[in-house]
Amino acid sequence: MSPGGHLVTTVAACAATAYVTGSLPLAAAVGVGSFLIDVDHIFDYVVFEKQRDLRPGAFLRYYVEGHIRLAVLPLHSYELFALLALIAWWTESMLLSGYLVGALLHLGLDIIFNGRVTPYSIAAFYSFSYRLYHRFDAAALLGIVEHPVGGGFWAMFFTNGELPRPRPLPTATPQRVVAEAADPLA
Repeated sequence: MSPGGHLVTTVAACAATAYVTGSLPLAAAVGVGSFLIDVDHIFDYVVFEKQRDLRPGAFLRYYVEGHIRLAVLPLHSYELFALLALIAWWTESMLLSGYLVGALLHLGLDIIFNGRVTPYSIAAFYSFSYRLYHRFDAAALLGIVEHPVGGGFWAMFFTNGELPRPRPLPTATPQRVVAEAADPLA
């Protein structure tokens, strides 16, 4: 999912959490899990990709255009979620539980929307062990191919550089024309 999509869903999730529970700290924890979980992309970009251009546009373009070589993403992993869920249960931490709710929302949206653009198993991709087995190779894991995208920062932020697909125009078929003509209530 695009960062803009995550931002919009995060705002909605935080507002709903604050409204339902009346707890601003819990709403903030949901927000951290839902949006700030993506800080691991910055970590990968600097530590593993060895990129030093920290301007938001350069960072976003690097990912959107498919230049990524390694996908470590330690915060995007089922294993970490299971460990944090165990800790949240053991300590009865409402804030950690809120983080997990936000992070699960984020991961679910990633699976739905990012699954449309990869030829490989997106569900398996979110296992850290699976990524480790594939040596974090983004091409092997996601089928990433470098491709230039148009548009400025905000277009990439909200669409990941995807252009809207044109919808086919409706065509009249003989059956449709006859059915429309024969309807006495029309």
